[in-house]
Amino acid sequence: MSYTVVDSYRVKDLVNTQIEFRLPLSYAGVTTGFGFPQDISVVGTLTQAYDAGLHSDLGTIKFPETPKVATYLQGGPGFPCVQPLTNSGFTKELLARGYAVFYMDQRGTGFSTPLEVGTIGQLVRRGTDESPEAYSERVAEFLTNFRADSIVEDMERIRKILLGSAKWTLLGQSFGGFCSFTYLSRYPESLEAVLVTGGVPPIHHTVDQVYQATYQRTSERNSHYYSKYPQDVSKVHQIATYLAQNDVKLPNGGTLSVERFQQLGLSFGGSGGTDNLHQIVTKFHHELTHFRAPTYQTLFRIETQMSFDTNILYALFQECIYCDGNYSPSFWSADRLRKLPQNQNFVFSPEMEEPLYFTGEMVYKSMFDDYTELRPFKLVADSLHTRKKWTQLYDVDRLKQIKWKQVPIVAATYFYDQYVDFDTTMNVKRTIFGFENLRQYITSEFFHDGIRADAAKVLGSLFDLLDAEID
Repeated sequence: MSYTVVDSYRVKDLVNTQIEFRLPLSYAGVTTGFGFPQDISVVGTLTQAYDAGLHSDLGTIKFPETPKVATYLQGGPGFPCVQPLTNSGFTKELLARGYAVFYMDQRGTGFSTPLEVGTIGQLVRRGTDESPEAYSERVAEFLTNFRADSIVEDMERIRKILLGSAKWTLLGQSFGGFCSFTYLSRYPESLEAVLVTGGVPPIHHTVDQVYQATYQRTSERNSHYYSKYPQDVSKVHQIATYLAQNDVKLPNGGTLSVERFQQLGLSFGGSGGTDNLHQIVTKFHHELTHFRAPTYQTLFRIETQMSFDTNILYALFQECIYCDGNYSPSFWSADRLRKLPQNQNFVFSPEMEEPLYFTGEMVYKSMFDDYTELRPFKLVADSLHTRKKWTQLYDVDRLKQIKWKQVPIVAATYFYDQYVDFDTTMNVKRTIFGFENLRQYITSEFFHDGIRADAAKVLGSLFDLLDAEID
């Protein structure tokens, strides 16, 4: 296997080299009989500090004699990496410590065989007489090749192509942390160290257990929101009533239902999220008062708050990432649990007296009616959410055997993390790693996006853990 340099350029003191690899679609070899392509394109960007000796020819990839590479695993699922154009944020922190940084667009995202209606239609062609149900089942089967286990297999092959026998370090944010633990389960010998930010996976927890915790954390964030902005209780209720009584279309043709409006609570998990939502609520309510309808500007802002239209895997795989091994279907966990008595504030009723809660990082059946780019995948989504046959993502026995001196693992764990539950993370730490590995920087200063809010402090704390002697 080899690679192709797609693009290479210098931006002040950075050199970005975009590299394309041809890799198998299925590492289990299951492509025949389904009409799937044998291989796909996976693209990553190697970011290095400019060095006149190494970069006299930008079209050629060169490393120092002893390469030191950190691979960044993006959160998601379903999001690409952003090529750094300035020496700032966590790129700066890693380069300052002598690393080159490899930003891989995980398969199905960015430059790496991006998945959407048009591309899937070309990759999995529908037969002339094939029913919608049969075609959707085949598309769902195709998509199972885009999970964390396949992402890790891509990474390991790329490591060998670029570095040979040399190890590299992982930095996994959120879902990227989940992928890091899958990597540890398969190829710990390839890793120098693993740093995780808000991304210790809920190993040995069912999908329902994950979403029970997610609803609890999201309830807490709603309580905080309405405590901070009590005037929004009535405003949100009036907006929801308006949406329930009117067929409100967004600029791209999507439907702004009550449930879609509630999904703006996804922003609660990041810095400034409650303040941002308050601004939307205030403006929407103001427009209803004066014009009896929201303006185009408000509708466009709401539409672009969410990434489900542009990143369909974020919706299709939101629950699948917790399906670990056979007989672990999710059965639309978030949708089912929403109807439990303790979650009644998440269900709108015109007669309700309690505040209407916003939802969080959850996927609902209604989304495949409300989002224009998800509508064609309604049957596919149902197939994925009822699927029982899943590959194993984590090898617990192997993880327990990884000692600190072999592969040190450090994690930033956020006490108020809305997306990756603190208590679940601590349970994984106790039951799987104990005192043998997984040292933590635990903080209530940041939310889930701590690495973006203050990369110097978060990464600095993790590197301190790597360097420190702990008796």
